[in-house]
Amino acid sequence: MRYLCTNCSYIYDESLGDITEWYESWVLLSSMQDFFSCPVCGENIDFFQEINDEINYFSKNQDLSFEEEYHFPLISFKDWKLEVSIWKDEAHPSEDSHFISSIALYDEYWDLVEEKFLGVEDKWNVLFDDHDLDDFEIRLRCNIHWLWSSWLINKLSLI
Repeated sequence: MRYLCTNCSYIYDESLGDITEWYESWVLLSSMQDFFSCPVCGENIDFFQEINDEINYFSKNQDLSFEEEYHFPLISFKDWKLEVSIWKDEAHPSEDSHFISSIALYDEYWDLVEEKFLGVEDKWNVLFDDHDLDDFEIRLRCNIHWLWSSWLINKLSLI
């Protein structure tokens, strides 16, 4: 998730952290409630609000564009787990300046159920517990091309 300081417009991205302030990558802002302050203006965590990114949905029933190809999640269901990988993982860069930073599972009401943070060295295959969801959505975040979604999927279509 990304958060905006409403006082000075500084953005804290949980997947990147803030190396100048020694906040490590993938540290949730909520876990720093007692000691976090804006590195620009010094305001406390109460001045931060979640940024709701625009979601890029894939074109239905048509060929994928080049950009869509390496952000398209492949989803399968096996051993009571959802397995998510990227359709063309060899095409997506995995370097400090461009990588998949997280893959998240949302329920049918678009509420976050679970999010897996990824690093540059991590493989793009993640497993999610079943969570007894019949319908769900998978979202993957690229640190450059923002947020991509699979649309709403019914688990029975994967079995």
